Amino acid sequence: MLNRYRAAFAAPGALKFSAAGFLARITLAIYPIAIVLIISGRTHSYGYAGVVSGSYVVGGAVGNPVAAVLVDKLGQHRVLPGFLIAHLVSTGLFGLLVTVRAPLATLLPPAVLMGITMLNIGALIRARWSYIWPGEGPERSTGYSVESTLDEAIFVLGPLIATVLATHTHPLVTLGLALLVISVGTVWLTALRATEPPVRVRVAGERHDFALRYQGMPLITWAMVFMGAVFGSAEVTMVAFCGQHGQRASAGWVVASFAGGSMVSAICYGGRHWHSSLLRRFVVSALLFGVMPFLFLAATSIPVLAVCAGLVGLGIAPTLIGAFGLVDQIVPASSLTEGLTWIGTGLSVGYGLGAAMVGGIADRHGARFAFSLPVGCALASAVFALLLAARLLAPRRAGLAQAGAIR
Repeated sequence: MLNRYRAAFAAPGALKFSAAGFLARITLAIYPIAIVLIISGRTHSYGYAGVVSGSYVVGGAVGNPVAAVLVDKLGQHRVLPGFLIAHLVSTGLFGLLVTVRAPLATLLPPAVLMGITMLNIGALIRARWSYIWPGEGPERSTGYSVESTLDEAIFVLGPLIATVLATHTHPLVTLGLALLVISVGTVWLTALRATEPPVRVRVAGERHDFALRYQGMPLITWAMVFMGAVFGSAEVTMVAFCGQHGQRASAGWVVASFAGGSMVSAICYGGRHWHSSLLRRFVVSALLFGVMPFLFLAATSIPVLAVCAGLVGLGIAPTLIGAFGLVDQIVPASSLTEGLTWIGTGLSVGYGLGAAMVGGIADRHGARFAFSLPVGCALASAVFALLLAARLLAPRRAGLAQAGAIR
């Protein structure tokens, strides 16, 4: 297992851009739960807290595809600084409004702007892995697994950091730390030009083919939307569950256990040599993840919920790694950043909608009942994975049928 990871990092600069990307995107896991804790602590309503958190995530769903197209056209080093500055301003405004206890409605616009200006750093890093390891070698797949492992490490650390700071300090402390980390990571990544994918020069009059035009991309995106809805609805419900059991400060490690399960599966997935096809692995992982959230319904206490969350999390990383790999196969290099970003966009849309919807359910009917929403969304994600497999295999089956007819 270690040899596979050592081989992937043998490329010059791989360790540096992976580390920079880790710093630049750790705030992804801090913001959502921090917003929920900050707003629910002020209003005692998980419904409105979910709406504000969901607004931030949906803002990212709007901004990420636009930023990805700009990156493919202009290069990472030209796009990163401008988005960072805009993000600092919008987050500062959000923190100011929270501090002066401005009307709750005024928090929505800066929350949306925070999301719009938050670049999908994960897509940029995976594009670098694709650039330094071209072709179908195992190093690229291992690199993708590394990033999925780091994603889950982020979602273990982020909720813990956010919970401790949001429940024991001023809201500006949480937001300030997030801005410091993202600034350091983004500036560092911008400076690493040697591993940045070059911009493909387009011929005059050549039309840009958007990633969603390629076969299978809409279905992958829809699968990610419902998978993101599982994340958003489950995380808000876990926070509500802890709050309704009188242990609000336990929300951080409960949510962290969700990501911890995924981190374990990401490490195991990346260190193994697979003989089955990428599509088959993706579908199997998606089907398993589709039924795992039923475990949430068995939660009767916070420790049991943490165990259930960890088990459900085991299905996350293999499904996401498979999705990124399929996009890599489907979309050409000239639009790869955009294609990879649509996975993050789908997750963001789903997360925002799930978080916004489930808070009110938890307020009215209790957190245990609210877990029915992530259960339904997981099943829907599995259905779209099956539809994707049928869509991608249809041309292959047609070709085999035609070959048989010729014989």
